Amino acid sequence: MKIVQPEAWWDRLFAPSSALAIITTVDSAGAVNAAAFGTCTRVNHNPVDIAFTCRPGKDTTANVLATGEFIVNLPRFDEASLEAVRVVGLPFKRGVNELDRAGLHAIPALALKPPRIAECSRHFECRVEWTHEWSDRVMIVGRVISASTDEDCVDDQGYVRWEAARSAHFAGASYNYFVAAYHVMKVRQPYEGPEVEEYDAFERAIFGQA
Repeated sequence: MKIVQPEAWWDRLFAPSSALAIITTVDSAGAVNAAAFGTCTRVNHNPVDIAFTCRPGKDTTANVLATGEFIVNLPRFDEASLEAVRVVGLPFKRGVNELDRAGLHAIPALALKPPRIAECSRHFECRVEWTHEWSDRVMIVGRVISASTDEDCVDDQGYVRWEAARSAHFAGASYNYFVAAYHVMKVRQPYEGPEVEEYDAFERAIFGQA
């Protein structure tokens, strides 16, 4: 079952700050497109903004520019999910529904037209804040307006349960495989200068935590 996450928890829900993602969009006629992205990055904490890049002329870019909407779906680190990521990353012709080809299931979004992906554990519904084209890429930055997750993937304060969410990351085309990073290590601050208090005060102001 999917559960809606309150806005105060969206930032902690998108962790680590960069992840493997399947981004869903629709064109102006409502046709669904899905594409795999090796680096989808949270670039602001409050409000939560997410960024990725895509080539000009690709279906994702065209749909985002036409509708101003996209959904970031984060897959789990398991064989079936990563096989589906490989399929949606293939260069299908425009108009082909990659979700169907990959055996994935669309479910309605909470607020936007593109669908969420049932098999993904976390979903971030984004409206475009700005885009910028350079070289052979388009940078797309979206503002999260709603977030949801599988109920087993977060605790009662919205923190990710890593053993359930199983974040996945792409090691790069030269490696051609995926890695997982969900072991957590808390480390001490080995410095005692005044900058520590300044940093802690900033963190408290942003996140409301000590």
